[in-house]
Amino acid sequence: MEQELIKPDLPPTGSSQAFSPFGCFIAAFGITLLTFCLLGTAAMTTIWAFAKLFGLPEVVSEALMVLGLIPAILASIWTAGRAWHVERRLAQNLDIDVPNFTLLHYFKKN
Repeated sequence: MEQELIKPDLPPTGSSQAFSPFGCFIAAFGITLLTFCLLGTAAMTTIWAFAKLFGLPEVVSEALMVLGLIPAILASIWTAGRAWHVERRLAQNLDIDVPNFTLLHYFKKN
């Protein structure tokens, strides 16, 4: 059985969609918060488990947790820039481009 694909003649214009700077900010902020929470939780639980396994003192465990938050913060910063960039491209009816994994690439003025 064949199915017919229904395609619109023209893509909808950017103004007819629900994109706005505030909407882009909300979407970018949400994924940034999600990234920070998930990576931060994964780092904290892993460090806590190893600290309990090896019997490390609480002070050492807390110091390692602070160090473990650094990669989560860096990943969240990159995710914030990338999410904002992608949301703005979608609002302009552009395709998503290949990500650049430089930390502050998306915060530079073009």
